[in-house]
Amino acid sequence: MASTTRQTTAARKRAAAKPTSTEEALAFEPIRIASNDDIEVQRVPLFYIGDDEYTIPKSIPPGVALQFLREARDHGRDIATAPLLTRVLGEDAYEALEQSKALTEEQMEWIVDKVLDLALSRKPKEGKAQR
Repeated sequence: MASTTRQTTAARKRAAAKPTSTEEALAFEPIRIASNDDIEVQRVPLFYIGDDEYTIPKSIPPGVALQFLREARDHGRDIATAPLLTRVLGEDAYEALEQSKALTEEQMEWIVDKVLDLALSRKPKEGKAQR
């Protein structure tokens, strides 16, 4: 009997010495994220209307994807696409597409797919826009 009590006491001491899973989870160094002012955004051309070049960020921040996913969850993918395009392309480029009489369905689909691919880090589809 005495040995059983001794083992139980020893087991309790070992268990008490181990950190709990909460303590382990809290044992980390916080990460530091640069402020938006510290980030230089490089842009690359996505399309041209006439001789006017329209660009997108070379690297789209993950927050853009998170915003799109929230909007898609709340309102559906089609509704969420317009704010995504506006944020990635910029207001001027979005309005230029809206007002273009020469823009084809295939070209619009290519632009939307390319922005979605880049924003969501999807593997891009092969091919170029129809000209």
